Amino acid sequence: MTTIKANTIYRSLFFMILAVYCLFTARYGFETWDTGYIPSFSWRIANGQDVYKDFVYKAPPSTLYFQAIFIKMLPEIGQFYFIKISNYLLFALQVFLAVKSFSNFYPQQIRFNKWALMILGLVISLLNFTAYPWPTTDGLLFSVIALYILSLNTKSNGWQLIGIAFFCLMACLTKQSFYLIPIGFLFTITGMQGIKKGLVFLFYLVLFFLLFFSWVAYTSSLHEFLEQTTGQTHLKDLLYSGFLDYIITYPRIYFFLPLIILSAYLLFYFPKRTVLSIPGYLKNLSVVLLVFSLSLCFFREFLFASRIAMLSTVFVIISKIAKDRKNFNYFMPIILVLLIAWSCSISMGYNYPIFFSTGIIVSMTVLFTEELNKVYNQKVFILAGSIILALAYSLNLRPYREKPISELKYSLADVSPKLKYLMTNKDNRDKLLDLKSLIKKYGNNYIVAPSFPMAHYTFNTQSLLPADWLTNNEINRDPERILKIAAKKENVVFLEKSFLEGEEYMFENRADFSVIAVYIYKNFKKIDETKHFIIFNTQEKNEAFPVIIKKSVH
Repeated sequence: MTTIKANTIYRSLFFMILAVYCLFTARYGFETWDTGYIPSFSWRIANGQDVYKDFVYKAPPSTLYFQAIFIKMLPEIGQFYFIKISNYLLFALQVFLAVKSFSNFYPQQIRFNKWALMILGLVISLLNFTAYPWPTTDGLLFSVIALYILSLNTKSNGWQLIGIAFFCLMACLTKQSFYLIPIGFLFTITGMQGIKKGLVFLFYLVLFFLLFFSWVAYTSSLHEFLEQTTGQTHLKDLLYSGFLDYIITYPRIYFFLPLIILSAYLLFYFPKRTVLSIPGYLKNLSVVLLVFSLSLCFFREFLFASRIAMLSTVFVIISKIAKDRKNFNYFMPIILVLLIAWSCSISMGYNYPIFFSTGIIVSMTVLFTEELNKVYNQKVFILAGSIILALAYSLNLRPYREKPISELKYSLADVSPKLKYLMTNKDNRDKLLDLKSLIKKYGNNYIVAPSFPMAHYTFNTQSLLPADWLTNNEINRDPERILKIAAKKENVVFLEKSFLEGEEYMFENRADFSVIAVYIYKNFKKIDETKHFIIFNTQEKNEAFPVIIKKSVH
């Protein structure tokens, strides 16, 4: 009866928290950079354009087509608010399936109430992410769906293997950091279910990839696909976001590092006073790192805490495998989960495994089962969990690239029907209304530089350019192509003054952010000016586009 009552309480709390995100949190905040990155592309697809042929996109395309479904299906009035709700619901589904998967893989080892784990996973993973469409969250969703299908049966049947292969493909095609996901599942299926099942899975996987490449060749070309999706990042980017950032993870880590190393040694030495072994030391180091990670949460350092928790999980699983090599298959689902979390962290902007905190939390629950049994105290854990949840959600009081929520009193309904129900600050609202008036004055042949990629989605217009976010890493290393279109006399450019004046996350050298915007400012003819924009038309100096522009974006 106690378990049933706890289940009811935690389940109700999970859906209440989800309702708060959907009905309250989703309404507040509207920034014009990342929020519109995917909608700008999906809007093109919803209007019949083909990726790579009609516009530049630096990643595989599954997120674009997946999110285009919501643009096509949801009503226009308040559409972006409903898109945000949809993404909150999909994120909650991912959390639910991740915990259910571990319940299937490790039915005896989950020490905590499953709904309580889901609550922790949901709130900590989201932090103040506003649930706009994003490749990382879609890649995570598709990976976890594949994980859940795998967990349903110790001997997957043909349909299950097809389902796993399909969602592995979908995950892999969200962004390059998920390219290893199919390999991870192949490794896990072969290890847990045998070589025969592994070969069958590989066959379905290859079949799906062949179908995808055939589709690319039909709608665009393999050359365009490879040219646009490669060469944007370098090996050093993977080295930092995939490895070094976990070692130099916390700005003040060097102050704590000697204490962490010493604590891990003393934790091993004093209870037994025996010779130190590497597996034993790694396990104790993981315990110390876990405690350190939890302590950071109480200071709202969740992003750094997620990296340290990831390291803790890696060290403890290495320790356990070293002690029990014969039972390697037992740990394979956890290794797969760590691969998914690692894939989420490989990013140029948000390079933390925080999005898959659920996977890290449930992995720790399994790996530290014995230790938890010794120290578990329900009241203490509920109190600590409640504090961490409150601190994690409190980050939403200052949405990403926005003013504090107390200042978000201005509706965007007058800007566009699609933005109805959303609230922002006065300056942001006025800037968007300014843009709306400029479009009314100059017509639909407009370009917004360098940011606000979802302008055409917002105002139901069609982009003139093959790219809408005119930053250096979004234009396929070809600024001249875009400038030639922008310079046509029938087109106008609305250049954001905030780009020139400086705003949050803007590079000190503006050309490092957008050589196109800098070139327009210096070389195009100024024809008008408002509070938020300078309006340009044609190339005033009538010069050839300088070679230095191409060098700047490489």
